[in-house]
This record gives sequence, structure tokens and C-alpha cells, in this order.
Amino acid sequence: MAVYLTAEEIFGFVPPSDYTERQLERIPLEDVLRFCAWALTALAMPDASARDVEKTFVNTLMQGPLRDRVLNLLRDDRRRLLVPQAVMLLARTAVHVSPDTVPQGTPKGDLTVALLCNSQSMGHHSKSGPTVIADQPGPLGREIIANQHFNHTWSVSGVLARYARRWLELPMEHLSEPGAIDLSQAYEDCTGVRLDDLAAVAGYLWARSTQGHFVLEHAEYSALTLPAERLHRVLSLISNDLPGMREAVRQERPEHRTEWSFDPFQRWPVIRLPERRLLVLDPRHLVSRAFGWLPILDIRFPPPHHPRPSGHKTLATRAEQTLRRISEVYVSEVLHRITEDASTVRRVYDDAQLKAAYTVKGQRIADAAVDYPGTWIVIEVTTTQLRREAATAVPDESQIKDIDKLIEEVDQINATINALRQDETALTGISPTHPRRFLPLLVLPEGFPVNPVTLTVIRERARSRGLLQAPDTDPLEIADIEELEMIEGIQEDGGPSLLEILQSKNAGTLRNTGLREHIFYGLNLSPSKPTRHAELVATALQPLFEALPRPEPEPPA
Repeated sequence: MAVYLTAEEIFGFVPPSDYTERQLERIPLEDVLRFCAWALTALAMPDASARDVEKTFVNTLMQGPLRDRVLNLLRDDRRRLLVPQAVMLLARTAVHVSPDTVPQGTPKGDLTVALLCNSQSMGHHSKSGPTVIADQPGPLGREIIANQHFNHTWSVSGVLARYARRWLELPMEHLSEPGAIDLSQAYEDCTGVRLDDLAAVAGYLWARSTQGHFVLEHAEYSALTLPAERLHRVLSLISNDLPGMREAVRQERPEHRTEWSFDPFQRWPVIRLPERRLLVLDPRHLVSRAFGWLPILDIRFPPPHHPRPSGHKTLATRAEQTLRRISEVYVSEVLHRITEDASTVRRVYDDAQLKAAYTVKGQRIADAAVDYPGTWIVIEVTTTQLRREAATAVPDESQIKDIDKLIEEVDQINATINALRQDETALTGISPTHPRRFLPLLVLPEGFPVNPVTLTVIRERARSRGLLQAPDTDPLEIADIEELEMIEGIQEDGGPSLLEILQSKNAGTLRNTGLREHIFYGLNLSPSKPTRHAELVATALQPLFEALPRPEPEPPA
């Protein structure tokens, strides 16, 4: 956690509330977006140090006593100057108020101070609502959830590896299952865009932006070997021009516009500038747009210029169901890799084995149970995600409604624990020699902001329904797929087991934080990437490699 610097701390007074807008009114929109892209791209560079980026920012844009004061304040490692949320808010405000051009002779606005004033105004909300966290997050809890959701970090190589497995490989391997479809074909049918073309163009723009080239000239990206029409179709999906961005931002519903809502920039992470130039505002949004969950929204809501295929609604439903099912299969694969050993004893029991063992009518079954000596880890996988209102701290009941959906998944874990407690022999074929403990684990592949607020609320709401309350049952833990892959890497390096990591978390000082915080700061581990990722990343980026311009042959001697 870190605390951002405010204009009051830096200048010694609180600037007027309209100062940022008054500065932006005197700066062309393209200049503001370039400034924002410079900051966001620098922070998103592979292995970038926020501290080094901020020092470069200060030394480049500040002088004299102001420069010295800010550098002194930044000597505290807990302070931050460049806050992605403040930068995105600056871009959103500029889309509202910055002109395309300014009259000659107009004094230019100060972008640096405008950004600092954004930080000054962020986070001022009503103090009403509960301040003691129990089974309701309250206003402060809503902000913490939105903050963690927005600032969540992930490995790009992990996103690419999961894309290759979930979107390309697993759908074909499970095509014979009822309801399963080819996601690549469904994407092309609904959008007119090949999934490989999306990967090639987005991969190229991301690679160039992380080399510091966040503005690309037409001659550069048009050198890709994709036919011009296919390149245009991809860009029509993931990019928008300046007038289109202005219109999209202005059409946002005011009651849903919070300090965490940046929908247009996430839908169109690439902005088309005049003279056919492209600007990548934030490489993180570009990766999520092309390689995460968001392409399923292109299937559900095809571009208006492309005719919808016959039976589109059914096709979109089947595509989403396929992706959800494949995501659960992928989690199962990771669990098997985490728990594999040389013995012949089964360690992971999937839902098929659980359903075969417990056949009582109405029996609810979790997705997996992992057999460790003395302990069962009972796992439910759900692709449920925070809805937009919950993720952006809209002041309503959306976060509680989303959490209550998770409680339904906890109920399945609880029912499976009861079945195992009564007769684990039905599953294993072996009579237990000692009483077992049970460790419930909820896995959300698409991520969930786990922190003392959300864990407390979820556990309290489960307690109020009588779930997971037996003396032999440990507190509920929550993990995302990237955390499980961290443990996969730890296992490959000979580190502690999944059970040992979860048990040490429950016994440690970070018991109410996320699993990754315990891995990094509780266990002081730096997990390696799973070895299988290298091949999967190559698969994900193969369309990019094929689309790169071919080097000119050297002339004969």
C-alpha cells in the first residue's frame, strides 16, 4: 500500500477546485493524452520501478525548489506521485474540456500541476455509513474494493498463456462436449475479425508501447503483413477517434460516473489521432482488451457495421458458457500440476469423481477436493466477476449482491465438506484412520479484490447462513488463477505445498489479506513462472510473429 502526494503537501495550500479544468481548457486534447500515455506507459514497462519513473518525471518536468521539495517527499518509500487513477482521471476530464486546438497566443496550461490537483481532489466522499466492517462494506469498503480492483497487477506472460489455453487450445480439445463451441470461429462469425488478427495487432501495439513507442505512425503499423482490410477491422474494434471518445465519455450515465469508471478507455484502449496515427493510452488496458475476458463482449455485442449471424443470441450464450466451462477446466489443470507427485495415490478429485461418489438427490458438489494427509482442501471455481457498478464504487448494493453470489458458491463447498465428513470412503475407497480437517478455497479465475474488508464481509455473511462453522473447518480462503500459478511455480522450485501455504497464511499476520500478499510479504517468496508458460506465450503471439514485416533481403555482393 502507498499514499499519494497531494497538491496541498507540495505547494502548501489547497488549489481551487476548478484549477485542473481551467488548465486543460488551454491545452489541446492530443497533448493531454500524450502526457497521460507517457506516464502510464512508463509505469507499465516490464520490470519498471515506480520510484525510478517518478524521479525521471520530476527531473524532466520540475525545476528549482519545487523539484527539490517533491524529491524530498518521495524519499519516503510509502509515498507516490504518479497515480494511475489520477492520470486516467486527467485523460477523462480532458476529453470533456480540452479543445482540439487553442487560439494562437493563448497561455499554455500547466499539465503537471493539473495532475497534482487531480490527486488533491480524489477520495473526498460522504462520511455517512458504517465505519466498522462486518457484513457490509460501507462507503470506505466500497472505495477499497474499487481501488484494489483498478490497481490489480498481473503478469502479462500469464495473461497470454491463459489466453492460448482458454481461447485457442481447450475449446478444440473439448469440442465434443454438449454445448461447447469453437470460440475462434464464434468470434469471427460475430465480429468479422479473426481472433488471430486481434492477437497480432494488439500484440504489436503492446510490444511497441512497452518499448516507449506509445504513438505509432501509419507507416509503422501498416507494415504488418495483414491485409489492409483485416487490419482496419481489428482497429475498428479496439480503437476510437477523438470525436468518438468525446461522445462516449459524454454518454456515460452521471450516476455511474465515479472516480474509478473509465469504460470508454477500456473498450477502446487505442485512440486514433489525426493523420492516421495511433496512441496507446495504457498498455494494461490493451492486454486486457485483447487477451482477457473482454473479447467475449465482442461476441455478445457485435460491432454495428457487421451483420449478426443467424441465431446470434444462442451463439453468444454458448460462447460464454464455453469460456466459463473452459476456465474451470484450466483451474483443474493447474491444481493437478500443483499436487502431482510420483505416487499412485490420487490427490485431486474433480467434480466428476465427486458426483459419482455422492449421488443423493439434491446433493450439492464443489468442483474439486484435494487430498492431503490430515486435511481436505475443498475447492469451488466460479467465473463470477464484479459487475461494473461494484468495481467502480457506485453507491448502491451492487457489491453486496455480487458477494452474495459468491456465498452461493460457498454453500457448495459446505455441502461437499459435509459429504466428505460423513463418508469420505465413498470417494477414496479407503477408510480414514484419523479425523480430518477441511480447508475451504474459493477460486475466481478472473480475479477478485481480496482484502480485510471483503474477506470479513464474505466470512460474516457465510457465518450468518451457518456455512463453514464446524470446529474442524478452517476459515474460507479466496484465490485467483494467477495466485494458483504462483504456487505452481513455487512447487516446481521445490517450495512449500498448497496446503502449507494456506495454513501458514491462516496462522500469520496477513491472514486477512490476499494470497499473493502472503506469498510475497509473509513468506518472502518470489515465485518463478510455470515452465509451461513459455510454450503457451509463444502460441498466443504466433499470429504476431507471422504478421511482422519481413526483413529486406540483402543485395547480392
